[in-house]
Amino acid sequence: MDHSLLQSHLVTEAAALRAAALRAEPDAKVPSCPEWTATDLLDHVTEVYDHKIQCMRLLREPADEDMPVREGAAVARFDAALAELLAEFDARGPETLSFTWYGPDQSVGFWIRRMAQETAVHRADAELAAGEPIGTVDPALARDGIDEMVTVMLEWGSIAFHEYVAETLTANSDLVVAIDTGECSWTVRISPERVAVEDGVADDAQATVSGSPSEALMWLWRRTGPDALAVQGDRSSAAALHDLISEFTQ
Repeated sequence: MDHSLLQSHLVTEAAALRAAALRAEPDAKVPSCPEWTATDLLDHVTEVYDHKIQCMRLLREPADEDMPVREGAAVARFDAALAELLAEFDARGPETLSFTWYGPDQSVGFWIRRMAQETAVHRADAELAAGEPIGTVDPALARDGIDEMVTVMLEWGSIAFHEYVAETLTANSDLVVAIDTGECSWTVRISPERVAVEDGVADDAQATVSGSPSEALMWLWRRTGPDALAVQGDRSSAAALHDLISEFTQ
């Protein structure tokens, strides 16, 4: 997806997140992240933005002492961090070098994509905290987010961080589940060695989870339950993938 479009979506999703968080009571619990209140959610996203700013500036993993201390209420801190993040993106451009945790892409563009997706998911959290249904994610952004989840978080993550997820991979060995959004589909295969992803719905998929791109994205990010989408085939296999994802998105 074009980085200028991703940044535009980031701006839109951040505005929606902010508005939803303000509609919630400050101490309202976030159902999808029950250890957080609405205020905690704003603070978390602020910290995420600040971390990425420092990744670009320092070209390394920021330490605690590298993180800025922002003043004011939670929404003011969020506004300041977002403005600074967008300014860094504009000043540097997507091709500029940046530290990232994703080995194949050490560029500012990686963070533009990641922050657009991060913000969309946390916008859903803010809506849930406000007692509202999750709003629809733009289809193109959602398809990009699904692809990021399965190819970056699951496939690459299973190799790069294998020691942390080896037990989960072994426990789910031979699981084959497809995600179908109509225009695009993916098949996820689990082995003790790794997660492998292929385009399309494989003939040997034990289950196919189907929904709109927005619905599938929220399902993959566990903002909806394992039974939230239509499942063709073995529901327990679909539920196993839904559960497994939590080990890759800590």
